[in-house]
Amino acid sequence: MTIDTIWIAAVIFLASLLQGVFGFAFMLIALPLLSFLLSMKVAVPLLSFFLALLSGILAFQLRDKFDYRGVVPLLLGGIAGIPAGIFFLLKFNDTLIKAILGIVLILYSAYSLFLKRVPFRFPGWAGYLFGFFAGALGGAFNITGPPVVFYLSAREGSKIDIIGSLNFFFCVTSILVLALHTAVGNITYEITMTFLELIPVMLAGMLAGGHILKKMNEDIYRKGLFLLLFVMGVMLLL
Repeated sequence: MTIDTIWIAAVIFLASLLQGVFGFAFMLIALPLLSFLLSMKVAVPLLSFFLALLSGILAFQLRDKFDYRGVVPLLLGGIAGIPAGIFFLLKFNDTLIKAILGIVLILYSAYSLFLKRVPFRFPGWAGYLFGFFAGALGGAFNITGPPVVFYLSAREGSKIDIIGSLNFFFCVTSILVLALHTAVGNITYEITMTFLELIPVMLAGMLAGGHILKKMNEDIYRKGLFLLLFVMGVMLLL
């Protein structure tokens, strides 16, 4: 096993662990870390495989804990936004893409550190708008989390409801992103084999995350996570 493979495996384990704890952290952690080793045009399709499987498992586990109809506006907006994000990924260079990703991480982590809940309610049509932005981010980086978490945090519901809704949205949009990446030729044999080889690492991380969730002080861990994301965003900008 090469040093590069060990690094990719470590990133997948850590990101899967945090996804198991928070329900939405996989791409926010994995993509910045892998972007130091791989180009975005390799890292995004590779991580799309993992996110589709991981979020599918979590959504299935929580299938009775949320209202599917509340996710429909987000999904419809996301379907429209994904092609725009794919186009962006194909047409622009890695430096610009990493800079935009860094800005997204800085803004999202700053919001998450200082506001635990959006202090107002969005109108019904806002779901389509937030879904579009999430889809565009998903097509470019497969990071649909920030707009969706922001929108869902303003709605009534328990943490489990939000995690279930998030992972159902992630699963559907990740499958669409994978289909589009396949259509434009971004899915290679090497990417597919790397995914298949590291599935056990992803599952181990997910199980470890579920165990940590039961025992760790979530508030302290949450602050540490978003501080890390903030630092990563600054590093990507620099």
